[in-house]
Amino acid sequence: MNTVVIALLDKAWPPEESFVDGMLAEEVPRLQGLKVRLCVSKKGHNNRPVKRYGRAACLATLYIDKGLGRFLNLWAVFKLVLYQAKREKSRAKRVVLFVRNDPIYLLAASLLKKRVDRLVFLSTFPHEEYCGNALKRFVARVLIRIAGRRVDVVTGVSPIGTQRIHRLCPDSELGAHIPLLVDTPFVSNSGTSQVDKSTSTEPVFIYIGTHQKNRELEIVMSAIVKAVAAGVSARFNFVGAFEDEKERLVRVKGVPELIAEQVIVIENSVSRAEVPARLAAADVGLSLIPDKPIFFEASPTKLVEYMGAGLAVLASYGIPMQEQIVSESGGGLLVKWDVDAIAEAITRITKDPENLIRMQINARAYAEQKLKYSFYVPTFLELIGETQNSTR
Repeated sequence: MNTVVIALLDKAWPPEESFVDGMLAEEVPRLQGLKVRLCVSKKGHNNRPVKRYGRAACLATLYIDKGLGRFLNLWAVFKLVLYQAKREKSRAKRVVLFVRNDPIYLLAASLLKKRVDRLVFLSTFPHEEYCGNALKRFVARVLIRIAGRRVDVVTGVSPIGTQRIHRLCPDSELGAHIPLLVDTPFVSNSGTSQVDKSTSTEPVFIYIGTHQKNRELEIVMSAIVKAVAAGVSARFNFVGAFEDEKERLVRVKGVPELIAEQVIVIENSVSRAEVPARLAAADVGLSLIPDKPIFFEASPTKLVEYMGAGLAVLASYGIPMQEQIVSESGGGLLVKWDVDAIAEAITRITKDPENLIRMQINARAYAEQKLKYSFYVPTFLELIGETQNSTR
C-alpha cells in the first residue's frame, strides 16, 4: 500500500536540521511507495507555499510559533491535515501523521486521528520541563497529556528522551529512538585527509553551534586561555555566535589577547551548506556541554557531524549518548566539565599528533559504520507501521 507521511515540524522554512535533512527529506522518500510532506511555518519562505526540500515536498503554510500565531496554528494545522488526509485517502493511500515537539500541532493532529492511519509523536527535547515560563511549561504538559491519548507511538532522539515522553503519553506504544546522526553532506564533502590536517604544528579545534548563556562557554574559553599559557600551540574557531554572545565571551580574562593573536576566532552563524568546508579545515571538534539535567537526554548532533567529517572529538561527561559514542569509537577524549580538565585534555591532544591521527581515523570509521540515517530506516518504518519489504 502507498503511504504518505505528513510531518508537522516545529521549524520555519528552510527546515534545516539533521533529522529533517538526513531522514525525512532524503532516506525515507527514496523508498518506493513512500512520500513525505514537510509542514513548516512561513518565515523566510518567499511567499511560495509549496517547494521541494531534498526529495520531499515542503508546505510552508503554518504560522510562526510566537504570540497569536501559536494559537492560530491549531486551526491552520487542522485545516491543512484535513485537506491532505482527505485527498490522499481518496487515492487509496495510507496516511501517517508525524508530529515533532509542538503540543499545538499534536493537539490538532489528535483531533483528526480518525482521519488517518497512524499518529507518531517525536520529542527531541524536554520543552515541557525547561522552555519558557512555568505557565507555558504547564500548558505544554497538559496539551501533550490530552492529545497523547490518541498517539499511536512515541519516539525520541535518545532512550531516556523516549521514556520521558512515553510517561506523558502512557496509552501509546514506546517506540525505538532515532538519534541525530550524519546526513550525507557531512560525510562526502570533508575533503582533507586526517594526515594532512594533523601534521600541522598548530591543530585546529572547532566548535559549531549555539553560544547561548546556558552552554557556559566561558568555561571552555578559560580552559583555552590556561592551555595556551601552559605552552599549547593551537587555534580555536567558534562558529554560531550572535554579537551579544561574542561580547559576553570576550569579557573572559585572557580571551581578548588570544583573539588579537587569532588564536581564538569567534564567528557568526554560517549556512548549513558551509559547515562541511569548515569541518574539513579543522582537526578536533569540541562537544563540551555542561553537566546539567537539561542536557541529559540530548543526542549530540555536532559530535556526530564532527566524527563524520573525520575530526577527533573532545567531549564532556554527563550525556549518556555522548559518553557511549566516544567510548565505543575511540575517536576522542571525554573530560569533566571543568576548566583544569578541559585545559589538560587540550594539552594532551596537541602534544601527541600520532594519537590525534588515530582518533580521527577511528571517529570517521565509526561514523561510516554506525552514524548514518540509512541504518535507521527500518526503525523509522516500524514507527510508521510499515516494513522494508512493503515499500519495495
